[in-house]
Amino acid sequence: MSLLEKQINAIKEIYRELDKAKSNIKPVILGKFALTVYTQGLYPASNISLLFPDLELLRKVLKELGYQHIGNDYWLKDDIAVEISKNFELIATGKFNQVEVDTEIMNVISLEDLLADMMNQCLEGDNLVCDLIKVLIASYRDMIDFHYLYTGLKNKKAVIKFKKLRRELE
Repeated sequence: MSLLEKQINAIKEIYRELDKAKSNIKPVILGKFALTVYTQGLYPASNISLLFPDLELLRKVLKELGYQHIGNDYWLKDDIAVEISKNFELIATGKFNQVEVDTEIMNVISLEDLLADMMNQCLEGDNLVCDLIKVLIASYRDMIDFHYLYTGLKNKKAVIKFKKLRRELE
């Protein structure tokens, strides 16, 4: 079984345990693992980043599933690493998508919010991330809400860079 399959199974297991605990919401996948979901595994992530408002419940579920707490909200079980994000402003300001992954509906940060986050790394000179942004724009061009993306960006250089990358793909 590949690491990606193990990670997907781990998320399904976490979701099942939260269902058993009568949680009405499920964690949102963020960061590099969200990129893994959107690229359908082409960009593998070493850890799963989850955003969930009930930190204590998520910590309890991870502990019951056999994860070991390591450092600041980082959990490890065999070769599966889960990071609990505290980026709570995303709950109020961000958008989320429901994506079907291996018959499970998973909450994933919106592609627009993921792209905005990635653009920060691109602007800092990470050319691999710039290339990944281009791949995502090419793959999801018709689905991306560029108006939402541009209006959410505080950095005007990011807007200019997005427009440049879009032109390169035309």
